[in-house]
Amino acid sequence: MANPANLRDVTYERYEFHTDENTVHTGTLLTFVYDIPYFAACGVFPPLHIANQIFSRGTAGGGMSQGTEWEPFTLSGGGHAALVEAVKQTPVSEIKPYARCAFLPMKFDNAFDDIAEWAAWVEAVCKKHREDWHAALKKAGFGLNS
Repeated sequence: MANPANLRDVTYERYEFHTDENTVHTGTLLTFVYDIPYFAACGVFPPLHIANQIFSRGTAGGGMSQGTEWEPFTLSGGGHAALVEAVKQTPVSEIKPYARCAFLPMKFDNAFDDIAEWAAWVEAVCKKHREDWHAALKKAGFGLNS
């Protein structure tokens, strides 16, 4: 896949819930965010401070579900803006071959940007978007229940 906006590359380990075989991947930041389970809360892309909370943890998912692990990092405002543009401009069909969670395009809702902590942000975003997100997944053939 072409690297839109010359986004940084990220090397990360991907693990699945149904196998003990972990795999190492290197991809652009764009494909990486679609490979992090639950990066987008109910399909909504996080603002910079929330994205950096996720990136600085170095891990997401796991246990009884798929997961991803990487060397922790943070983005600058410019890096986040470039990533947002890439998400908006790149059809999810171009990302899908490289990322497990590229089900539907991520959407944006800046109404929650003032929420400081990730868990509170997820709760508020999903309170508003969960029903529509699950309906869109079901319509796209992913068969999730609300």
